[in-house]
Parts: sequence; structure tokens; C-alpha cells
Amino acid sequence: MKILALGVKPSHLGAARQVAPDAHFVHVETKEEAEANIADAEILVSWGRLMTPELIAKAHKLAWIHVFSAGVDRLISPAMLASPAVLTNSRGAHAIPMAEHVMGLILAFERGLPALLQQQKERRWNPLKLREVYGSTLGLVGYGGIGREVARRARGFGMKIVAVRKHPAAEEGVEIWALERLDDLFAASDHVVASIPLTDESRHLIGERQFRAMKPTAYFFNLGRGPVVDEEALIAALREKRLAGAGLDVFETEPLPADSPLWDLPNVIVSPHTSASSPRQQERVVAVFAENLRRFLAGQPLINVVDKAAGY
Repeated sequence: MKILALGVKPSHLGAARQVAPDAHFVHVETKEEAEANIADAEILVSWGRLMTPELIAKAHKLAWIHVFSAGVDRLISPAMLASPAVLTNSRGAHAIPMAEHVMGLILAFERGLPALLQQQKERRWNPLKLREVYGSTLGLVGYGGIGREVARRARGFGMKIVAVRKHPAAEEGVEIWALERLDDLFAASDHVVASIPLTDESRHLIGERQFRAMKPTAYFFNLGRGPVVDEEALIAALREKRLAGAGLDVFETEPLPADSPLWDLPNVIVSPHTSASSPRQQERVVAVFAENLRRFLAGQPLINVVDKAAGY
């Protein structure tokens, strides 16, 4: 069995090699190397940004494609839709650092860290009136692996949690609403966290109407995909102080253009799509692949199977 690992160092796949010691792992780095080796590969594993439509179109024996990222919006091409290969992702492997990242942003705003750091830089002593998160309402747009990890930490801070998702189901400690109540969630929440995948349905799901529904003391955070938010509507709401601020890790255009107003708005914290960064990231994504490789060899159902038509 030939496994083509694109942009993955041999040392990173130790756990997978233990699961399939007899498999032929071929490691390649460039597009040209990948296209020269894809024709007879049965499994392809890589980060999503490297899986081009041209590469997938040349894969004639693929049974399974695994991507180390959680989002697959960049992968869904006509070639991918036409491929009979099962597509799986690493959903859940990035949830812990992303949840910690957003809780850090929430606490930074409530405890005034941006203002305090600026005062320190200016050597200015000015005691501020700060807030606490205890008793506040956290609204989660999307309640998958990331949303659950955020909720788990928020409960520890005494926050009330509401969430909207496409298929609501009861869960202890979280009030889950149908997606049709998105506006209600924005109106009720002191902090709104978006962590939904990008699909045709979710593109610009969050826009002017939702930001107008927010309390002027509330904050918005996005660490899913930039285009789920109408960025111009968010910028207008921030400038007009219709919400208190935003913590943004993803954007409609990445890298964020140098002339974007988001760089300079005083009530915004920008991070360069790094909320999933962690020393344990590689270990966790490979663990998902290794478990699925074990299942593949045993003829068992794979986990994290992506519905290519739905886009997640």
C-alpha cells in the first residue's frame, strides 16, 4: 500500500508508521514531486493548502485523502467532488489551543489589557474601571469541537453559555438554539465567538443585522473562517462603537492587507491566523490520521469524514 505524504516530514508520521509498518510511505515536498508520485498512491495525507485540484485529478487509485487541517473549503474543487476517494479532516485536533486563544482574548478585553499595555508604554498611571466575565453570557456560533472546548473553559469562569447550530440538540450546561435564532444570540450575548466552517451557506452569515443586534458593551471573536463575516459591516460597527471590540484571527483576505482599517482600530486585537498554534499541534493531527489509518486497514468506518457536497 502506497501512502503519499505531501509536505510532511518522515519524523512526523512515527505514530502512523507504527500502525502500518508494511506500508510504503513516500514523502514529497514539491508540487512536481507530488504529481510524479500520485498516480498509484492509495492514500494521500497533507495540509490542505498543498492539495491542488491538478494533483487530485491525477490520482487514479486514491481510496482515501486525509487533510491535517479542520477547514476544507479550499479543497472542494470539481476534481475533489469527482474523486471517489473518501475525504477526512483533523477536526477536533486544534480545538484546545483555539479555545485557550479565545478565552485569552475575552479576558484581555474584560480586564483592560490593551489599554494597560498602552499606559505602560507611555509610563502613565491611570487606574481603569475593569469588568469581570463571571455571570456574563457567551454566545457560540457553531458548536463543534472548538465550541465545546470554549464552553468547557467558559463554564469554569462562571459564564452562561448559549449556542446556535444547524442541528440543535440538548446538552447539559449549554442552551442550544436553531441557527434561525442567530440574531437572538447576538442580542443576548456579552461575547460572541464564531467557529463555523466556510460553505456557500455560511459565507457572510454574520453581517450588519447581527452587529446591530449586539449590545454596545459586547465583543465579537472570529477564529473559524474570515468570509463567514461581512468584514465591511464589522468595521463599520466597530467604528460607530455599536459593539465594544473584536478579537480576530481570520479575515476575508489573508494575509490581512496593510491598508485594512482593522490594524489601527483601538478596539480590535488582530492575530495572523495562529489561534491553533501549539507545540502539540503536530502530535494531535498525526494522532487523528494514525487512528484513521488503523481503521482503514481494519475495514472499519473512518472518523471525521467530510461531506464533500456540504463542504464540512
